[in-house]
Amino acid sequence: MAPKRIGGSRRSYNPITGAYNALFVSENAPIVRSVAAFGIAVTFLASGLAEGIICPQ
Repeated sequence: MAPKRIGGSRRSYNPITGAYNALFVSENAPIVRSVAAFGIAVTFLASGLAEGIICPQ
């Protein structure tokens, strides 16, 4: 009879689950939201749509 393994079961590493947990756990959520908002703002201001919000002089 094989000896029983002492300790918990070994889980296989899933990179998608690891990334999801790193981004959406409650401790990291405010940081992720602020980085996402900054990225969206930079993308918008770098695009041609930003010219629509500039007042003509």
